[in-house]
Amino acid sequence: MLSTSSPKTLRRASAATPLNSQRRSPGREPEDDNTAMSALLTETEVSHVLRVSLATLRKWRVDKRGPRFIKIGPLVRYQLEDLREWLSSLPTGGLCSRAAHQGAGA
Repeated sequence: MLSTSSPKTLRRASAATPLNSQRRSPGREPEDDNTAMSALLTETEVSHVLRVSLATLRKWRVDKRGPRFIKIGPLVRYQLEDLREWLSSLPTGGLCSRAAHQGAGA
């Protein structure tokens, strides 16, 4: 019996599979830890992960306030581990600010 799928549909499906399997989201760790290049994120990916504009990320770089970055010629790249370290070094709100407020009123 003949297949009801057209050759065009089969070609599209088979062509899409390898591309989709190679994509990774910016927040995911690379699957192959042996390649350093796969652990590098673009400034666009980092701005999406941090949910800040690209302009803000670039301003942080100029002001030396943001995560550590690498220059590869004209390209700017971020290592995933550097991004994690920078995020963990940021202060968090909570008990400290509330305790200071209570102490000022007493």
